[in-house]
Order: sequence, then C-alpha cells, then structure tokens
Amino acid sequence: MGSAGAMSMRFAEAAKQAFSFLERAGFRLTESDPAQLKYESVQVFVTIEWDVRSGELEVFLSLQPRKGKARDSFSLRDLLGMEGVDAPERKMPFQVAEEGKLKPFIDKLAEDTRRHAQPALAGDRMYFRRLRAYRNAQAQMYMRDMELRRVRAEADKAWQKRELDKVVRLYASIEGQLTVSEKAKLAYAKQHQTH
Repeated sequence: MGSAGAMSMRFAEAAKQAFSFLERAGFRLTESDPAQLKYESVQVFVTIEWDVRSGELEVFLSLQPRKGKARDSFSLRDLLGMEGVDAPERKMPFQVAEEGKLKPFIDKLAEDTRRHAQPALAGDRMYFRRLRAYRNAQAQMYMRDMELRRVRAEADKAWQKRELDKVVRLYASIEGQLTVSEKAKLAYAKQHQTH
C-alpha cells in the first residue's frame, strides 16, 4: 500500500485521463483533489466525485447559476434515467472501495457522459429544465411508494386484528392502487364492518 499522496493520484489521474474529452470540448479543469475533479465551461460545471468512505463514484452536471441563485446539480444517474438508458449504474452509483480498482468504473462514467450528456455539456437550459422535472417526478414517485408501503403495512396489521373499520379507511385512501387481494379484503371489510 502506497502513501496517501500516491493513492490520491490514482483517482485524479484516472479521472483526468477518462474525462480528457471535456478539455477538447472547451472545459477547463478548475479543481483537482484526491476525491474530486471539477471542470468548467462558460455555461456548465462537471464534477467527478469519489466518496472515499462509501466508495460511491458519481458524475454531476450543473449549469452556471444565474446571479444570486444556488447551483442545481444533477447526477449522471438522473440523466441516464431521464434518457431511458437501461444501465445498472442508473439504479445506484458505482461503489468502489479500493482506489486501485477505480479506473474501469471511471472509464464507464466518462463513456456514459460523452455518449448521453451532450445537451447538458452544451449548456442547453431546456434540457436542464427537463432534468429538474424528471428528478422532481422521481422524488414524488418515491414518496408515493413510501406512503403506499406504509398504508399497506398498517392495513395488513388491521386485517390481522380484524379491525375492519380501519381496513376500510386505509384501503379506501389508496383505492386506485389496490391489488386484487386487497380489493377483496376491502369488499369483505365493507360488508362486515361494525357500523
């Protein structure tokens, strides 16, 4: 195992090599440290990050913010999801604990960035608006799924305890999302509830 300095070179060097296409596209490297590289163009920031603790490796893209606005970054995962790229890395970021094993993953991120992020790299504001809308829709879907899981778990408990009024109330709140067996339980509970 080398010193921390030698270790830190590996991420930065691998990322510089893999993302060199950015420099040919008018970006300049503005920051390089052991776990992060930042490239900037007139309109766009690209950040390649490796979280040493979790091993997560990800690329973030963002527009240069307008005066007084916060920078809004989008992960390459957001972008691949919006584009419908069916890639395993769309679900979760790569997790690579050993720095010596990062290169193939960095290369894959660079390839995906080069192939799928051209509108973002060009600073297309409409594209970034679509990304924001996509990410918001994903967050709403996630929250809805969490709520469905919670209601289903509570309804299941109420069903086991034969608290049929509660079963009716809970299932009625998600009626459009019920499975066949849940619909049957709701119908039964409605017929047999206490009032």
